[in-house]
Amino acid sequence: MLHKLLSTFLVLFCHALFLELSAFADEPPRAIPPFACEVRYHFREQFRNAKPGEKSVSAPAFQREGLPVSHTATLDGVAQRMVKGRVPHLPFQFLVKISRRGDSETETLKLNVLDRSGKSLPGFPQVMPNPLTKTGDSSRKEFELPVGSALKKKIANWLLAKNQFITYVDLIVGMDEDFLSAHFPK
Repeated sequence: MLHKLLSTFLVLFCHALFLELSAFADEPPRAIPPFACEVRYHFREQFRNAKPGEKSVSAPAFQREGLPVSHTATLDGVAQRMVKGRVPHLPFQFLVKISRRGDSETETLKLNVLDRSGKSLPGFPQVMPNPLTKTGDSSRKEFELPVGSALKKKIANWLLAKNQFITYVDLIVGMDEDFLSAHFPK
């Protein structure tokens, strides 16, 4: 009798274990976390009436414009989260993708910045193992954009006060809570 009871228990236990493992095998791949992108226009202000020994420029500051919200897609078995779009003050098209093949845990970040003719800017596209995590110093990645002096002047005329000038422009990709909050520029 004890033998029959143990064998029934063993069969039920193995069946439950099989069902648990089957459910785990059918589990969809882990989702790629959301991320956001913004363009930052870094600038300073020139002090025209600065006396000798006084500062002639202000501390660094920036204006920012957000790109569209990231969305998910699966193409040819590759899970992706992407941002595609423009900002009002640059003649560039941005395409940022984080992708993962099949059940792999390894993600890839691909970034491309295109001019009006559809040609990649110098230094782009960039492809790298995904450097972003939701915690610590690696929650954001900055990419300096090649912006010439003529475009810097146009941007300054559109966005800044008379005595301010653009020092550089960059694209920031981030996934920390502050970057994804409602206060992020839309």
